[in-house]
Amino acid sequence: MASELRVDRIIPTNGVPTGGGGGIIQIISNTSGTQATSQSTSWSTTGLEATITPKSTSNKILIQVSGPMTGFAGGSGDQQGALKIYRGGSGGTSVEGSVNGLSCQYGHNGEYSDVHILYLDSPATTSATTYTVMMRRVQGDSTYSFIRNSQQTGSIILMEVSA
Repeated sequence: MASELRVDRIIPTNGVPTGGGGGIIQIISNTSGTQATSQSTSWSTTGLEATITPKSTSNKILIQVSGPMTGFAGGSGDQQGALKIYRGGSGGTSVEGSVNGLSCQYGHNGEYSDVHILYLDSPATTSATTYTVMMRRVQGDSTYSFIRNSQQTGSIILMEVSA
């Protein structure tokens, strides 16, 4: 006989700790192996995004992003690129207010590294919400690349945390 447990909220036996949540309600993930590049200083999409529909307006969304082989192709001198997460797709709004986003990389031509972002968002909605990883060149004359040669896989994971 199969059993099934369905919940919208999990609360520990001692109650929810101050500033903490009760548990993970759902997990949504998406991956991309497609290279995205930008020479623009305006924010543009990397193509990596995922959509989640929160169960409660008080719940939070824990966002994890992994971007392998991210860096600079071409150019000379110091280079700087940035990554940011938008809520509401590429035409939405940033989940945080800093000028250069949640990840800012400095480097030179041919320098690449893995990028990891971890951010807790409070969307205050029960509507389907899309989170998109955005990129831009901040400084220099190089091309900023996300998943440099399409031989790696980037990922975004959205976890709804009960409040």
